Amino acid sequence: MPGMAVVPPPPVARYCIRCGGVRLEGARFCTSCGTPFDDAPLQTIATLPVATELQPVSPYPVSFTLAYEPNRSRSAAAFRLILAVPHLIGWTLVFAVALPVVLTAWIAAVATGRVPAPLHRFGSAVLVYVSRVAAYLCLATDRYPPPPGRSAPDYPLQVSVDPPARRSRLQTLLTPVLAIPAIIASVMFGIAAWMLAVGAWWAILFTGRMPQGIHEMLDVALAFQCRALAYWPLLLTDVYPWFESGPLMLPSRRRESGARSHSPAAE
Repeated sequence: MPGMAVVPPPPVARYCIRCGGVRLEGARFCTSCGTPFDDAPLQTIATLPVATELQPVSPYPVSFTLAYEPNRSRSAAAFRLILAVPHLIGWTLVFAVALPVVLTAWIAAVATGRVPAPLHRFGSAVLVYVSRVAAYLCLATDRYPPPPGRSAPDYPLQVSVDPPARRSRLQTLLTPVLAIPAIIASVMFGIAAWMLAVGAWWAILFTGRMPQGIHEMLDVALAFQCRALAYWPLLLTDVYPWFESGPLMLPSRRRESGARSHSPAAE
């Protein structure tokens, strides 16, 4: 009618406010972490049957986000192993300290059904540090890893862990046995990550760039290793490592993953 103001449609969220993942068209939930979008009720469910099928039952307790950095330093890549020596020593020290802490956490969880909060915080710090050093060694990032315990919110690799929750005592008791398939898969992913790192090393030396395909495959391998380590021995979650969220997404989203680091939510 004349004289009536036209109200524009509300804006549609393009990125997840929690993990920064690119939104599938018409999706009501983030397929990476399960967070509902604010404008979800305004979307028509019938427009995206695939997104409904991908909706996770609950967000995975361990979030792994690795930003894509295409431009790389040739010299930093050429001498990566030498540059990483201090952190390789730090790795050894962290694991040596973590062993008695992990054993204590396991005994406490079997006895009480919960990992004590201080031990959970220590395990989370270990997971973040180990994951960042692994990513640095595999050339997934050029940024030097910060010391253990430092949050570094601007670092390209971010790992977050949900607070400790109640867990089955029997399952916790059997976790060392239940984790065997995940450990074997993690070792295989580790071998793949090193092979990818060799390919990335040559590519960076010749072109000064990290191929996006190698980055995405490293993302998959390192994310699984991170989640497997969180499951056992760090006992940060009793949810078995899975691929239904995180870097293993639809191919269309994989192609868009390079835009994460440029999205407002990722910053």
